[in-house]
Amino acid sequence: MNREIKACFFDIDGTLIDHEGGSVMPASTKESLYALREKGIKLFVATGRIPSMLGFLEPLFPFDGFVSLNGQLVVERGGNVLHRMAHDPEDIRQLVRIVSEKEFPCLIIEEEESFCAVDSPMVVRHFTRENLAPPGIYDPARLDKHPVLQFLVYGAENLRHIQCLKHIEPTSAGGHIQDIIPQGGGKEVGIGAAAAHYGIKREEIMVFGDGDNDQRMLRWAGIGVAMGNGSEKAKAAADYITAHTGQDGIFLALKHYGVL
Repeated sequence: MNREIKACFFDIDGTLIDHEGGSVMPASTKESLYALREKGIKLFVATGRIPSMLGFLEPLFPFDGFVSLNGQLVVERGGNVLHRMAHDPEDIRQLVRIVSEKEFPCLIIEEEESFCAVDSPMVVRHFTRENLAPPGIYDPARLDKHPVLQFLVYGAENLRHIQCLKHIEPTSAGGHIQDIIPQGGGKEVGIGAAAAHYGIKREEIMVFGDGDNDQRMLRWAGIGVAMGNGSEKAKAAADYITAHTGQDGIFLALKHYGVL
């Protein structure tokens, strides 16, 4: 089954990286990426991670660019920004008031920096696991010069506190962290912006994902591949379900579609 593919976009956790196998990129995945590069195919990651949590990828493979924050920020390898989409400033001001009153863990994310809405040991632990310095406390005065692209709410039960915000959309990879993006955003929007920059058509794009927050990009792309270890929602949205990440899933899907 041969298909003309000009760009591939990969989720990270549970897709490129096999957490069940020790948080590593399988050898077959790395070999596949280099084989795709030889064919001139553009290679991007498409993740909910914040930019500062992407540095570990550099020794693994030199991607052409990064769709981060669930599509809210798209940056080429050299640093050129192809797409950014920010939250409504009034939603963020209201968010800070709500979090100050309810005192639940919340991370506010700009293009280059991230901040706790209030002091939170849970957020600090999150950063410590990624070998990053703990974030400071957010000052809403920053909104004048530093738009907020995404914020995280820790604990699905805390979503009830932000239902009053008018221009937001919750998403999640399936864990306890809820990624809150602007209404109308999403991984598929960021992927579309990257594709437009290179003159690549939707049907020439192949995406790989495993989480609930990958559903829309899996439906949107010319070929959407869900990993065998993926969520049921991701699998339902995909054109093809491949093997688990650690069982050569990416390579087998590329072979199935004749891309490699």
